[in-house]
Amino acid sequence: MEVHHPHHPTHKKKWAEYIIEFVMLFAAVTLGFFAENLREHTIIEHRMQENYEAIIIDLKQDNAKIETIFSEGEAMPNLIKLSHFLYQYQKHQITEPVLIDSLYNIRRIPSYTTLFINNTTFKNMQSSGLLSYVINKDLKSGLSYYYEVIFKKINDNNKLFDDVGINYFDNYLFYNQATQLRNYLKNEYDQYENEYKNPDEYRRFLMNVESSKKILTSDAFVKNTSTYLSRYIDYHGILMNVKKNNEELIKLIEKNVKH
Repeated sequence: MEVHHPHHPTHKKKWAEYIIEFVMLFAAVTLGFFAENLREHTIIEHRMQENYEAIIIDLKQDNAKIETIFSEGEAMPNLIKLSHFLYQYQKHQITEPVLIDSLYNIRRIPSYTTLFINNTTFKNMQSSGLLSYVINKDLKSGLSYYYEVIFKKINDNNKLFDDVGINYFDNYLFYNQATQLRNYLKNEYDQYENEYKNPDEYRRFLMNVESSKKILTSDAFVKNTSTYLSRYIDYHGILMNVKKNNEELIKLIEKNVKH
């Protein structure tokens, strides 16, 4: 006898069930999309904060270097005094021995130290596309101005200042460099006789060599002292503007750093 199994009719889904499944699937995809966006946003935000903090460190180092360069300006009166002694000699108001002795007593002349701006962090932000995530327009323009416009201006003026400074110190202030060398290599010079190893005595000896006296009493020394003084003042004026922009940029970035 055959057994007949009853056929269960296939359950047909209602439209409401399809809609519910679609809504659930859509919600899952949407939530996943937002979760991924949130994760990416968090990563980018973290990287931005790291870069902001790194740039603040770079800017503060620039500022400290500028302060160090400015501190050398304390010797500026000596450069003015040197210029005056040269003027007196050329006007026949003092003799050659008096001029040499007067220059000998000027111990320190402001050097041609220049500023190097470290733009590595900014360049990394630029190449990685993070610069486009800087929302604050003032901050974005401030970063670009400092690390592109000011950076180039400083580099150009560094070259000009270096060229003038190297020429001036090597060709006219050679007697001061001889003193510095003996102080730096004291142990090496100690084995020789007193006049040669002693910085002050050798300095006086070097200034009184005939070829040295010709340089120290030359018209060129007057001219190049004026050139160096002019370039020194110009460069420090540029540094004052850099320092102002530097400090303003630090304040802008600090407002965007989350503590």
